[in-house]
Formats: sequence, C-alpha cells, structure tokens
Amino acid sequence: MASATQDLESFVRDALAQGTPRETIASTLTGAGWSQAQVQRALNAWADVPFPVPVPRPRASLSAREAFFYLLMFAALYMAAWHVCDLLFTILNRTFPDAADATRTYEFTDASMRWSTASIIIALPVFLWMARIVARSVSRDPLARLSPVRRWLTYLTLFLAAVSLIGDMITLVNNLLAGDLNMRFLLKVLIVAVVAGSIFSYYLLDLRRGEDMSSHAADRLGKWLAVGGTLLAVFAIGTGIWLMGSPSSQREVRIDQRRIEDLQQLDEAARAFAKANNALPADLAQLQGQPGSRILLDPESGAPYEYVRVDANRFLVCADFATDTARHPNEGWPAQEWKHGAGRQCFTRTRKAD
Repeated sequence: MASATQDLESFVRDALAQGTPRETIASTLTGAGWSQAQVQRALNAWADVPFPVPVPRPRASLSAREAFFYLLMFAALYMAAWHVCDLLFTILNRTFPDAADATRTYEFTDASMRWSTASIIIALPVFLWMARIVARSVSRDPLARLSPVRRWLTYLTLFLAAVSLIGDMITLVNNLLAGDLNMRFLLKVLIVAVVAGSIFSYYLLDLRRGEDMSSHAADRLGKWLAVGGTLLAVFAIGTGIWLMGSPSSQREVRIDQRRIEDLQQLDEAARAFAKANNALPADLAQLQGQPGSRILLDPESGAPYEYVRVDANRFLVCADFATDTARHPNEGWPAQEWKHGAGRQCFTRTRKAD
C-alpha cells in the first residue's frame, strides 16, 4: 500500500511538472480506479501556484512536544468524563435509593465521592488548560490540525464515546425488558448519553472543521458543547461537596472514627483482662496498666477515655463525639452497635462478645 501511494504521488508530481491541468489529472486517476479521496489528497500535497516546477505544501509533522500535549489533554479528558459520571451516579444512588438493591452488595460512601470530586477538580482544569494551549497552536499554524497524533487520538475518543453510547442504549433496552426501569436508572442513562454524546459531537465537529461546514459554525457549536460540559462538571462537584459536607466536617468525621477505633480497642482489652483474671478491670487505670498495653487518649483533646464497670458482666466505654453518625450514613462506620450521636456517648459492653 505504501508503494502504491508513492506511485500515486510520483505520478501527480510528474504530471504537474509537465503542465497537465489538475482536472485532467483527477479524471485520469479516478478513471484508473483511484478513489476521489486518494486523488484529492495527492493533489493537495502540491500548492496551486504558478511556478515552473510543482511546489510542495507544508505537511503536518509529529514532535515529542506535540505528542505530550495531546496525550495529556486526552488523558485528562477521559479521567474527568469518567469521574463526572461516577460522581453523578453516586449522587443519584444517595438521592433516589432503590428497594431492589437491598440484596446487592453496593456501597456508596463519601470516600468514593471525595475521590471522584478530587479527580474532577484536578483533571478538568488540566484538560481545559491543555485544550487552550492546543487551540492557540492551531490558530497560529492551521496545519497542526492535521497532526497524526491529534487525528489518531481524536478518532480514539470518538470510538470510546460511540462505544459508551451503544453500551448505554443496550443497557437501557436490557433493563426495559427486565422491568427495572425507574427514575434513578433513567437519569443514569441520560448522564452517560449527555457526557458521551457531548464528547462525540465536539470532536466530530473538530474533524469536520473546514470540510463540509463552516469553521465559524463549528467553533460556535464546539464552544457551546465545551461550556455545557464544564457546567455539568461544576454542578457535579458542587452537589458532591454539599452532600459530603465541608472539609472541616469531614475532618470531624475522621476524628470520630478514630475515637470509635480506640473504644473498640478498650472493649477488646477489657474482655481479654476478664478472660485472664476472671473479672472485669475495676477502672481505666487497671485496664491500661497491664504489661504491653497502650495508653489511649482522645486524638483531639488528649483526655483519657472513660471506662466504668457496671457489674460483674457489663461495663461502659465513653467518649465525646463531634458528629452524629446518622448525618453521615455513607462513611463506612463500624457495626450498628457503635452508632452514636454528637456529644458524650457511652456504649454498654459485656464480658463475652455480642
């Protein structure tokens, strides 16, 4: 194939050098079996200017710098798009709980929302920044639009977006046949369709720019798609942060989880003491005075936790909490027995495991 292309280019160059009109060259080659696209590509390689010999047009080249820009731009796009969908899915799962999921093992925690939010906050500006750099480069040198790496990655992006749209429609039909349609599912389908459809449309316009539609129209539609996608990402970030709470409230949750872990250690230590001594420790000093035991203190105030022996079989472990687990149900708290409200909370434990 490479040899045939070289033959075509040599023929066009020789024909132009002999003064043969371009229309005649094109009709001769198409009559010989070459496609119009191949013929036009070969003719476009030579400038249509009056000169004794054919004048070559500048061709797009590939540089390491250019490859870096495009690879980083598209990688950031894929990451941002994926996490926008993931974050919006998690928001929908929290907003529209589905009773049909009761037997499934899905866990939608604030941790996953934080990860998606952080990914978008970093990946989206990187994509927009790199896209701006690339756009400026193309405006200075329109030939850069024909860059091989740009076209390859653009077609790869179109492929991934098309596959997402096809998978989205297949999922919709499958759930329709299974009778699993509900508002949450339909909104998820819509999210994938909007994100993948916007990316597909934007880069399809980018490929067609200057071909079968005016560059002005393509630029205008492309800008609307870019603005819409950015607003959707900003909406997802804002909603996610609103549902998770502020960073300060998240820190309070982390500290309270540390308190629960410490109380669990006290619980285990008290049971181990009772098993070894056939009696519960009388107080915290006796509990933490065992060889090899670690003194546990509140991570924020530095005060010791409370331990109270109620009777021969029961004891209390207490701590002061800053948050209410009911307001943060998706944070991966321990078992139900350790759920707590804000303020001083005590947990009744027994010598034997519950």
